[in-house]
Amino acid sequence: MPEDLNLKHLPDGGCDEDIAKTLDLISAVFKEHMKFQDESDADVLALWVAMTYVMDHLEIAPMLYVTSPEPMCGKSTVMKLLKVFSFKAEMVSKITPAAIYRLIERDQPTLLFDEADRFLRGNNDLNGIINAGHARFEANVIINKKLPDGNYDPVEFPVWCAKAIAGIGNQDDTLTSRSIVISLRRKLLDETVKPVRFNMYPQHQATRATLASWATSFNSICDDEMEPFLKANTDRGIDNWLALGIIAKRIGSEWVQRVQAALDAVDARQNDSLQSAGVQLLSDVHDVVSESSRPEWSSTDLYNAVVYNEETDWSVFNHRGPITKKKFTQMLGDFGIKPTKRSNANVFYVADLEDAFERYLTHT
Repeated sequence: MPEDLNLKHLPDGGCDEDIAKTLDLISAVFKEHMKFQDESDADVLALWVAMTYVMDHLEIAPMLYVTSPEPMCGKSTVMKLLKVFSFKAEMVSKITPAAIYRLIERDQPTLLFDEADRFLRGNNDLNGIINAGHARFEANVIINKKLPDGNYDPVEFPVWCAKAIAGIGNQDDTLTSRSIVISLRRKLLDETVKPVRFNMYPQHQATRATLASWATSFNSICDDEMEPFLKANTDRGIDNWLALGIIAKRIGSEWVQRVQAALDAVDARQNDSLQSAGVQLLSDVHDVVSESSRPEWSSTDLYNAVVYNEETDWSVFNHRGPITKKKFTQMLGDFGIKPTKRSNANVFYVADLEDAFERYLTHT
């Protein structure tokens, strides 16, 4: 770690200069322990950590989704470091929705869900809690509480708190669209990183204290600050990055440049991933269709022929389960391929498919 970022050199106050040095420190620590696809990812994590301390002032709080294509890429390391720095961080795995309601209501913690690909799949209650907490105005869940007389009474629970999720592969669009996605990759054999030691949490007590002190002087966000000033590819992307942008702008112009560079890097990776996935799906559809002389395919037949083909990976696309029919149709629709509705089925015309093959697969 650079000497000027050492904890003992940090000032004791909570001014913007102090928080800038603290975020430099946190970013540097992440870089020491991780190999990122882009080093600006460490700046994202540092700003997100700062965000966890000022949740009371925010209208939208992006979740953090830390993902990788395979195990052993550093997801758990990121979560451990988030635990070290974030506000009242709690690592969550085997916990009931009811316990999470109570935990959020009592502590307003930062929830860290590691190995989400193992316990989020099919857990509608837990997914509901996570997704409902993206915007403050909708961050409430109503459940039926059983009364002693056997009847039920609706009870409202707040689910507004910072949440980070780590998992392998893709998650549901509902989650990823509400998240800033950090994509990790496995380090090379000749690349080295520092391990996360168990004493890191007490070592960084002063870091957390500086963040907490800064948060006490964090004034309410005015309407002018809510006007988007960062550039993103989508409106949801602008919403997700607004809180980090406001924090960066209050710290100084250097951090505004850093958060925009991080946003650009994340957006570029997501665009590349979506494009490559779409082209791969189109290529797999081509392989199936080219082996038949039929002029049309029902949407169900085409879906089954592609997804459950042993030569493709679409049966493990979604939480290691198959891509949904809705997502399958949506991805083909991105290439201008739309099914025709009939009384008994939706049908894809091969002529429409071949037009897309010619446009998008000729040079792949």
